[in-house]
Amino acid sequence: MLAFLADHSLIALVVILAAGLAIGRLRIFGMSLGAAAILFVAILLSALDSHITFPPLIYQLGLALFVYSIGLAAGREFFASFVSKGWRVNVFGGVMLLVLMALAAGLAKLFGLDPTTASGTFAGSLTTTPGMAAIVELIKGTNPDLAAHPVVGYSLAYPGGVLGAIAVAAIGAGILKVNHIEDATREGLIHSRLRWRTVEIGEGVSGHISDVPRIAQADIIVTRMSLPDEHGGHAPQELAVPNTPLTPGLLLVIHGTEADLDTAISHLGAPAAVDVDMLEMSYGRVIVSNPAVAGRTIRDLDPISHGFIIARLRRGDEEVVAHESDMLELSDSLRVVAPKEQFPAVRRLLGDSENSLANVDLLPFAIGLLLGLLLGAIPIPLPGGTSLSLGFGGGPIVVGLLFGAFSHTGPVQWHLPYHANRVFTTFGLALFLAGVGTVAGPGFRNAMTDPASLKYIAMGFIITVTSALACGVVGMTVLKLRWDESMGMAAGMTTNPAVLGYLNNQTGTELAARGYATVYPIAMIGKILLCQALVVLLM
Repeated sequence: MLAFLADHSLIALVVILAAGLAIGRLRIFGMSLGAAAILFVAILLSALDSHITFPPLIYQLGLALFVYSIGLAAGREFFASFVSKGWRVNVFGGVMLLVLMALAAGLAKLFGLDPTTASGTFAGSLTTTPGMAAIVELIKGTNPDLAAHPVVGYSLAYPGGVLGAIAVAAIGAGILKVNHIEDATREGLIHSRLRWRTVEIGEGVSGHISDVPRIAQADIIVTRMSLPDEHGGHAPQELAVPNTPLTPGLLLVIHGTEADLDTAISHLGAPAAVDVDMLEMSYGRVIVSNPAVAGRTIRDLDPISHGFIIARLRRGDEEVVAHESDMLELSDSLRVVAPKEQFPAVRRLLGDSENSLANVDLLPFAIGLLLGLLLGAIPIPLPGGTSLSLGFGGGPIVVGLLFGAFSHTGPVQWHLPYHANRVFTTFGLALFLAGVGTVAGPGFRNAMTDPASLKYIAMGFIITVTSALACGVVGMTVLKLRWDESMGMAAGMTTNPAVLGYLNNQTGTELAARGYATVYPIAMIGKILLCQALVVLLM
C-alpha cells in the first residue's frame, strides 16, 4: 500500500487530505484537531515511507493561498486595530523573537549541539519554512557540505512546534475556563440578537432622525416613522427620512439589541404598542451580488435616495445594526425596509443573485496573489553580501492585508464572497499541511532511532512552549487581549497555519485569526532575519 502511494503522488495527496480531515473531526476530551490532523497524517505516512513526498510547489501554493485569503478577510480590521493596540502587539512580537533567538543560542550551547542543525531546529520550533530556507542559502555560500543539516533540525522540531503550541492553547483554555463565545462577544466579533421596537418621542427631545443614535446613546437604527396627525392619531408608516425633525408624538421603529433598545427608549420617550405596517411597507433579505455595489459604504450608496433603508447587515454568522460607514461586500445579507412596490428595484440594485455569487471572479484574486508572490520574491540586501525576501508566505499576506483594507481599486473588487474566501483559506491550509508534513516525516523517523536527536526535539519543544506561554501571559496581562486572541498571536509568532486551524475549529470565533493576522507580517520578516543571525552567532 505504501509503495503504491509513493508511486501515485496525487492519490497519496488525496488520501492524506481525506484521512486528516476525517481524523480532525474526532473529539477527544472535548477537543479536536480539525485540519491540523492533516499534518500528522502526512508525517506518519512519510515517516513509514520516505518516498511518499510531494513537490515543494504543493505547500508553497497552499501557504500562499492560505495567507492571502486570511489577509483579505482581516485587512480592514488589522489596520483599524493597529492604531489602538496593534502597534503594541507588534513591538512585543519583535522583542519576543529576539528573546527566543537568545534562548535558542543558550540551549544550543548548553546541549552542545551542532550550530547548523540547531539553527534549523530554531526554524522548526517556530515552523518557519522561509527561515529554514534562508539558513540553507546562507550556509551554501560558506560550507555547502553542511547545507542539509538545517533541514534535519527543522524536521526534528516541526512536529513539536505544532503540538507544543496546540497543547498550551488547549490546556490554558481549560485551566482558565475560557468561554470562547463570550470573549468574542465582548470583543465585538459576536453580537447579541437584534430586535425591533416602536418608540414614541417624548417632550424635550429635539433634533432630527439622523441624530437619534447620538441622543439615544445606543447602537440603533431608525427604519420607519409615523407622523402624528391633527386628529390625535398617526399617519401611515413611511421610511424614516434622516432630516425629519423629532417632535413629541412621532413614532419611530428602531432596531438594535435588547439592551440598546432599552437604553434608547429611556432617552427618547416611551414604548409604543404599534405593529409595523405590512400593507404598504415591507421588509426582507437581499444579498449583495452586484460588483458595482460591493466596496461602497452605505453612505456612498445612499439607500434612502433609492427608496429603501438597510436596517441590518449579516456577514457570515454575525448580524449587526447597519451603519453609514459600513462597507458592503459580496455575499452580505441585508435586511431591507422599503415600500412593497420598491422591492424589485432594490433587488436589481443590490443584485440578490446566488448564481452570481457562485460564479466567482477569480481574476482579481489571481492578480492579488501574483502581486503578493512577486513582492515575496524581491531580494532585500543585507550586510555581508546576503539577502532576504518575504517569500511565498510573507508577500501574499502583506498584499492581502492591503487589498483587504482597500476592498476595491476602481471597478476591481479584491474581496471574495465570504464563502469563497473560507474555501480558499481551508483548501490552502490543507495543501500546506500535507506538503510540509511529508518533508518533516523522514527526519521524525530518524529521531526515533537516534537518541542524540532527542536533544534537538527537546530544544525545539522548549522554544515553542516558551513562545506560546509568553504570548498567553503577556497578551492577557499587558496587552489586555483575550486568551483566544493571545493564542492566535502565538500562532502568528510561529506563522503556523496548523495551530490557527486548530484554534478556529476549537473556538468557533474569529478572535484567533485577528491575533494571527496582527503579528504575522513582522513575525515572518523577523524570523527570516533572526534565523540567519543565529547561524552567524553560533558559528
